[in-house]
Amino acid sequence: MHLPNPKRRRLGVCALGALALAGCGVLPTGPRQIDISESQLLARVANQLPVKQRYLGLFEVTLDQPRLRLMPEANRIGTDVAYRIELALPGMADIKGRLEMSYGLRFEPSDTTLRLTQARIERLDVDGLNAAQAGQVRKLGGLLSEDLMKDAVVHRFRKEDLESLAGRGYKPGAIRVVPGGLRLQLDPIQ
Repeated sequence: MHLPNPKRRRLGVCALGALALAGCGVLPTGPRQIDISESQLLARVANQLPVKQRYLGLFEVTLDQPRLRLMPEANRIGTDVAYRIELALPGMADIKGRLEMSYGLRFEPSDTTLRLTQARIERLDVDGLNAAQAGQVRKLGGLLSEDLMKDAVVHRFRKEDLESLAGRGYKPGAIRVVPGGLRLQLDPIQ
């Protein structure tokens, strides 16, 4: 969310870019925070999809149609997505269903990115297969999905935004899932 210019000046706002983050006022001391709403987060996740990955030249996995669930008590985010496994074998039908995963977020200072961390599959539904086939797809699909999402970049901070933040005496800190969205802690530079 970009605030109008008069409000921006009055609050001493610093923009943190592509996550459409709200402004952060500058205080003389102590940590500050930026809140990111659930709708802003969903828009960011939706912008990253569809994700497609080909494996061994035999099949391609696609993830799309995200739905979010915030889990503040565990400091995690749940994302439910539609998946499709397209097989490159003649006569084999695509496998599809819904996949629910959960993950945390972390800031990676070496390349100024916001990344998924500790991604894991919570549920994998398979459409149109018998129980034995569905079980095999769940195992394989779970491993492949965790591989697709492992340490995935969900945002890259612009150099000028971090320089502006540093110029005000702050750096990105811990990210917490809170009711209604995310909270990025801004820590004073020591």
